[in-house]
Amino acid sequence: MSSAVPRQPLASAQRSSLSFVLALGLFVLSLAFLLGTVVDMRRAFLLAPESYDKLGSPSAFLYVTPWHLGALVLAFVLCWLAYRALRTTESTLSLSDLRRARDVLAGLLMGLLVVDLFVYRIVQAQRVAAAGKAGIAKTFAVDALPTWLRPFGEAVNFLLVVWHATTLGILLGALFLVLLCSSERLKRAFSLRGFQAHVTGSVSALAYPFCSCCAGPLGASLYRGGASLNASLAFVVGAPLLNVTTLFLASALLPPEFALLRIVGGVILAVFGTWLVALAVRRRPPVIVGDASMRGLRWLERLTRAFAFEQVVQGRRVESPSELIAAWLRTTWVIARVAVPMLFIAAAVIGWVAPVVTALGGGNTVGTVIFATVVGVLFMIPTWTELAIAAPLIQQGLTGPAAALLLALPAVSLPSLLIYGAALRDWRVPALLVLVVAVVSIGAGLLFL
Repeated sequence: MSSAVPRQPLASAQRSSLSFVLALGLFVLSLAFLLGTVVDMRRAFLLAPESYDKLGSPSAFLYVTPWHLGALVLAFVLCWLAYRALRTTESTLSLSDLRRARDVLAGLLMGLLVVDLFVYRIVQAQRVAAAGKAGIAKTFAVDALPTWLRPFGEAVNFLLVVWHATTLGILLGALFLVLLCSSERLKRAFSLRGFQAHVTGSVSALAYPFCSCCAGPLGASLYRGGASLNASLAFVVGAPLLNVTTLFLASALLPPEFALLRIVGGVILAVFGTWLVALAVRRRPPVIVGDASMRGLRWLERLTRAFAFEQVVQGRRVESPSELIAAWLRTTWVIARVAVPMLFIAAAVIGWVAPVVTALGGGNTVGTVIFATVVGVLFMIPTWTELAIAAPLIQQGLTGPAAALLLALPAVSLPSLLIYGAALRDWRVPALLVLVVAVVSIGAGLLFL
């Protein structure tokens, strides 16, 4: 009898550990099933084409089948049950075991989101490469709207085109922010300064095919979560310029010299350009929005507070898998409720301004190169749409403006600059970044005249 007494707690602990592992595995598998279903609803690649009902014309923004709804409900229910089971079984584990499980889950979540993003982009990239051209998607007849409604129609069309990438960008940004605030190892990696930080930020951006409007909020979250200006700035510029799917499409769709420009120019801007910006602002104290000298920019101070996403995580306990999930989803909601309206407003404003400034007249001249650069640094576009814009310009002989747009359009945009600048509380960084992007883009355009 004496030997049987200690076995009961041991057996109970083993059952609890097994239940915890099963719950963790069920959550990851259910989330993978959920993400796979959603990306199929966007790209329609798992079933035969005739199996899908298409929403949106001429370009679809959603493909649906009867089984999608059931799959989504099942995935959500399983995720919820797995989360509840995790909360129940975590109380039986030690803090060190919980932290290890948290780190494992964090890596799996990041991997799932990146894989889902690559599936989304690669399916599209293969279709574009097979067609031999990229187009600017229209999910409904925007041009048929009354003139005064057209900017809002453009904004709605933009969000419909990028809804999946934007969702993944917000999920990734929220997870990155939670990990940055809770993981000392990740914080050390992104708190580097100097030239090495720009290389680190640019390399980390390779896996994130974001447009500038998604990279801006993510970079702001990274910075306010503890990342250095150097690393976060390189990430913001590197994600739209250097992500591998965009470089693949550039190589497939553009003449070799323009594809090389897209790659080399992206490296110059993401690594060396951001390094120059950080070096310039480091030599003088920051100009903080809210100081007496900045009274005219109180609106930027309010925008800063709206994008203070790190406050959701700072001071919050994130020691276990269930706490990681709760903090991640809470941060996702906080980012989404600010970033999505911001994107809509910015897209509507750009839709209103676009007819005034988008006509590239005057031929292949220095003037059109400068004009294209100004347009490029202000406008926001979905990832790799710059290829669809530049390719016909090249065919028309407007090689200089096309070269300038290949760098200026994806690198920055007015919304990304506002969001990132608000997080920094310093107007000099976006201003200098625009200057660097403009100089390099104009230089590229002049080379191709």
